[in-house]
Amino acid sequence: MKRILVLLVLGLFLITGCDSEPVQIDKANGDSLTYLFFKDKYDESKYYFEFLDRNTAKNDSTKIIMARDDDKYYYEINGSSNMIVIQKDGIRYTLDSRMKTYFKEDIVAFEDFSLGILPSDMDDLKTKGYETGKEKILDQKLRYERYTYDTYTSTYYFKGDDLVYIKEVTPLKTVVLKYSDCKDSFKKSLFNVPDSYIEMTY
Repeated sequence: MKRILVLLVLGLFLITGCDSEPVQIDKANGDSLTYLFFKDKYDESKYYFEFLDRNTAKNDSTKIIMARDDDKYYYEINGSSNMIVIQKDGIRYTLDSRMKTYFKEDIVAFEDFSLGILPSDMDDLKTKGYETGKEKILDQKLRYERYTYDTYTSTYYFKGDDLVYIKEVTPLKTVVLKYSDCKDSFKKSLFNVPDSYIEMTY
């Protein structure tokens, strides 16, 4: 009886004690938490996501919006200051919603603000290897899945099946966002500069 009890305690220790140890999954099979979270609510060419900034404080109310409709991109930071970037037809529009002004510039390639935050290829994500375990982020110990790419890593933190945080790390920066919301549909006018805005030239 004592031997059985010792084995049970040892087994329990091994299960709980190793729970935080990183595990490398060499090849996924469409069963990662990250893939399962995004697969029914995300299309790489058409999406709308809202996040809360967690780079300066864990209760920061600054909202970040990322949206795309094929070759049109939208990025907004709305907090103590407000900036909107709309990219379409080879032009980048940078809007100041408080001053009701915008600046326009020709661009060779769109800047994808979602890179490292949202998956860029769902087919690749389905089978891509990753590291998983538990670690502390902003005073919470959460299950994570960390994906490594050429120039950055993307880490997705979960509470159960629910996405809580996303962390992108590059050689130049670390970005932490709290997942807030996503929408299946949104107004096409999101990608238009309001008529009331005045163009600024420099």
